[in-house]
Amino acid sequence: MAKILRVTDSFLFMEIGDTFEYNNDTKMYVAEHNEEFHKSDDSDSELRSTYSSNFAISEEYAKELIKDGYLEEVVEDQKDTKFINVFDEINKLHAKYTDELANLEEDMSSMPQCMKVERSTVLTNMITLLTYLKSLKK
Repeated sequence: MAKILRVTDSFLFMEIGDTFEYNNDTKMYVAEHNEEFHKSDDSDSELRSTYSSNFAISEEYAKELIKDGYLEEVVEDQKDTKFINVFDEINKLHAKYTDELANLEEDMSSMPQCMKVERSTVLTNMITLLTYLKSLKK
């Protein structure tokens, strides 16, 4: 299997695009996350926090996640050479959101009306944005 695995579908707290790297010592795939937060106001006080986590999965579990479509192997030679046409992605998202909007009443039948209105607004705004972005194609 490849040394690097990329997340293709969100699971647990992993986001699309996150990567796992194989660790030869532990024989596990490891994803490391480090975040820092700094905020200072007009006074002399400063808020500072850091967050670090290591998420490790076994080779067997990684194979299952690949099989289920959550991960993909990253080939070293093709690491960043995969071309993605942004307008194809816009078309896919436009179709997806239009379909979701058309099925909104059925999909959210058990939800309160306010949540339906909010979802409808978000989908309509996303469709409007994607339509504008599609119009930029020359």
